Amino acid sequence: MDDFCLDLKGWKRANGRVTESQTRAATIIDIEPSGYVEYEIDIEKVLRTELPLVFGGMDLAPLTQKAINQIPKGAKGAYVLFENGHPVYAGKTDTRHGFRDRLERHAFTIQHRKNIDPAKICFKAIRILVFSNFDVEAILIDALRRADGTALKWNDSGFGSNDPGHRRETQEPAKFDVERPIDIDRSLAFPAGNHDLLDLLIRLKDGLPYILRYQTDHIAGKKNPEHYRKGHEDQREAPLVSIDANDTMRSVLEKILHSLPDGWEATVFPDRVILYKETTHYPYALESMTK
Repeated sequence: MDDFCLDLKGWKRANGRVTESQTRAATIIDIEPSGYVEYEIDIEKVLRTELPLVFGGMDLAPLTQKAINQIPKGAKGAYVLFENGHPVYAGKTDTRHGFRDRLERHAFTIQHRKNIDPAKICFKAIRILVFSNFDVEAILIDALRRADGTALKWNDSGFGSNDPGHRRETQEPAKFDVERPIDIDRSLAFPAGNHDLLDLLIRLKDGLPYILRYQTDHIAGKKNPEHYRKGHEDQREAPLVSIDANDTMRSVLEKILHSLPDGWEATVFPDRVILYKETTHYPYALESMTK
């Protein structure tokens, strides 16, 4: 076979020997037999080159339920959150949670916080149809931080972290929570009327945009305390709690503590509130409330 060259940088077959070449997006391996090559697309290389450009050309969408619902169900890929038009967080979906789950969680997390206006938080999301094992999040973070050293301050700040569980309250809080702590003086818009205390705690835990954790019964012989919906004996036997339409989390906690026996304490942290039958000093607590 005669030697020949194709118009691809570095791709050359000489005397039928195996050679490799690189195009902008792929590796071409020319091997025996004649008339056969292997063409391997370098997806990560393509993403590193083009993904930041695609994001840069997209319009911002507000981080609202209406905008999130415009995204197809189950769509997966990478996304960026913006505050006042500046990128603050880059993330990706996983096999279980698509864009809707991720963005809804973030939209919920930024509610009832100091030093943040949810109306100024927007997002961009791009569905990647060829979604493999490459780290799209890392590609975006690297590209955005190369372009702007002040970008993505929420990444690695603890934003979006899960509840660490009781007995970890002595750990230093995340930077995001310190800078943007929860606001317990904001009106809850909770239905006015008399409420069963345990039912009130359950509804608060399920509905608050931050963590509420409270003590439940610990049955002898069981490793873990009872589920939060079963509560504690003191909570089940407490008198009804009267809630007003303009009550804040602070005023609700005061009413709950008034209804409980002596010894209960509510402690406010930058990212959560706990209610336990204890008198414990936590070094990173913002404040504590008792009866």
